[in-house]
Amino acid sequence: MLTDPVSKKPFIEARILTRKGFRLHIFRKKDNSIWARFRLPRSVREQLTKNKLPTFWVDNFDPVELEQLKKLEIGFNPTLYKQSGKQIEFIVWGSATPGFIPPVMRQMMLGENIYIKYWTLMGKQGLAEIPLNRANEAIAQFLRVQPLNKRTDTVQGDSGSSFVTLAKRFTEICEDLRFTAADNDYTECRDLYIECSEAPGMTTEKLRVCLDYFPERGVPNSNIKKTK
Repeated sequence: MLTDPVSKKPFIEARILTRKGFRLHIFRKKDNSIWARFRLPRSVREQLTKNKLPTFWVDNFDPVELEQLKKLEIGFNPTLYKQSGKQIEFIVWGSATPGFIPPVMRQMMLGENIYIKYWTLMGKQGLAEIPLNRANEAIAQFLRVQPLNKRTDTVQGDSGSSFVTLAKRFTEICEDLRFTAADNDYTECRDLYIECSEAPGMTTEKLRVCLDYFPERGVPNSNIKKTK
């Protein structure tokens, strides 16, 4: 159990150390954002490179490329990740709303392994396989939810199989708005997505309505201002 350096209150994190010495910490910050910290074994002399950030995935699910975080940064100093030597710390989810389990966290709670592909300063590529045996209980505690039942619960939960796909497609639209004439289009799009996706009890259909996004109908989102 660790404590906050200011308030001295205890906070919980999922801490995993593999037999090969890879370390992974998943934790919740004071602003309710969820972060992870990955560190190479002490026996490895090489360091991680900043030129190509790691990619991670749980079991057979789609990979998450941390390199994409660079596109979301504003300014010269990174705020969504921090890489130093053998260690990288990165954001996993923007805000841990009480009672809501983000899709990627649900994968970790029900998954068997998380795989992290990384690159070193010398240009070498490595792969860490990290078991998630006790992640379910630890993650549940800092999310303030009940642990999931691996026999009855699903990765999609009550969100439906298309929740992640829908969210991914909408965020891609937001990315396209970064290059429009109006500076606030991208910000409004991202704010809308965060507000909708992090609402407690959000399902696929509720997300469609909240975002006013129905790609199968070919109807544009009326909640986002369009430039002329």
